[in-house]
Amino acid sequence: MKKMLLERFCPALDGIGWLLAVIAMAEVVVIITVQLYEVVARYAFNAPTLWGSDIAYMTNGTLFLLGAAYTLRMGAHIRIDFIATRLPLRLQHAINLLFYAAVFLPLLWYVGSASATKTWRAYLKGELESMSAWEPLVWPFYAGMTIGLFGLGLQVLSETMRHLIGVADPDAVPPPGTTDPTTHATA
Repeated sequence: MKKMLLERFCPALDGIGWLLAVIAMAEVVVIITVQLYEVVARYAFNAPTLWGSDIAYMTNGTLFLLGAAYTLRMGAHIRIDFIATRLPLRLQHAINLLFYAAVFLPLLWYVGSASATKTWRAYLKGELESMSAWEPLVWPFYAGMTIGLFGLGLQVLSETMRHLIGVADPDAVPPPGTTDPTTHATA
C-alpha cells in the first residue's frame, strides 16, 4: 500500500500541480505581452486599451493560485519551523499530518466549494465586471481561481498521504519542509 501511494498516487497528484504550474508560467507570458502592448498603445499611439488592466489583474490573480500546488510540493511556501525541526521526524510528520488533515483540507474544501458556487452563478447569470469600462465576463477569472484551489487541495491530499506514511515510517519520505526531486514531476 505504501509503495503504491508513493510510486503512483502521490506522483499523479504532483503531476496535476506541475501541469497547473505550467499554465501559470504561460500566464506570466500573457501578462508581460498585455502590459507591453498597453504601454506601446498608450504612449506611442495615444490609444490606451479598455481591456489591458482587466486582463492583467485577472491573469495575475489566477496564476498565483494555479502555481500554489507546485509551490507546496517544492517546499517553497514560507515555513516557520525552527522549533519543529528539532523534534523527532515521526512527531514532525504527525504535526504536519494533523495540520493538513484537520485544518488545511477542510479549509480548502470550504473555500473551494464557495469559489465553485460563485463561478457557476457568475456563468449562469453572465455576470460582468462592473468596476471596469470594458466589463468582461468574470466567470473565467473565478474558474481559474477555483481550479487553482482544487489543484492545491489535491496537492495537500498528496502531502497528507506522505505525512501519514512518515508517521509510520519516517525514512520512507523526505522530512517535512524538504523535497525529494525524484518524487515530483519535472519540467
